[in-house]
Amino acid sequence: MDSNTSFDDIENELDNFIIRKNQQKEKKSDSEISGPKIHNNIPLTISHILRVTQDAERENVFIAYDGTNNSAPIYFRTCFVYAFVAGFGTHNQSFNKYIIDDGTGSLEASIAKKPGIRQVITCLSNEATSLASSEAYKPIAERMISLSRTAMEYIDPSPITRGNSLFLRGRPNFYRDKVGLDAFSFFIDSGRSRKMEIGFADHLTDWHKQNKSDN
Repeated sequence: MDSNTSFDDIENELDNFIIRKNQQKEKKSDSEISGPKIHNNIPLTISHILRVTQDAERENVFIAYDGTNNSAPIYFRTCFVYAFVAGFGTHNQSFNKYIIDDGTGSLEASIAKKPGIRQVITCLSNEATSLASSEAYKPIAERMISLSRTAMEYIDPSPITRGNSLFLRGRPNFYRDKVGLDAFSFFIDSGRSRKMEIGFADHLTDWHKQNKSDN
């Protein structure tokens, strides 16, 4: 590591890498090139998800409808949802399950516990804590401890309680004729300003308006 490189510089590089990685375009198959456009990370309401169907020709592709007359179907792999926790499902060893509601409907969302990743982060945090007693390593160790705590907030769903507002990224699942949501990632919106809720609502409206004009 360059002696002039600060830990802030490393964090910035990490953020840039994650952003670039998420923006990389996946290589499309021939069937997708000739077929309808398939979206990723589209904003949806729970009402949208409850009307979703599976694409019979493409694996892990879903079809959403906005409910208006003569509207074109939307093909997608992953979606974003903003909702509050109305209750709890039955947790198991792999997932915590929550009943989420956004005012348009409710469904069960499953959030993976990711015990392997949690264990790695816990080990890194413990190592950083042991180094914090040394003046030479204290600044870096304290920053690592802070990063570990922040990372755990995005991985460990156990702090989620009834009434929390959640921002979820995932995809629909179908079990016993019921539609649910498998969430790959989550964020607890603990702010009181409702900025995230309003921002999501604006993004939802703008995205679907743009999608209609494109079609």
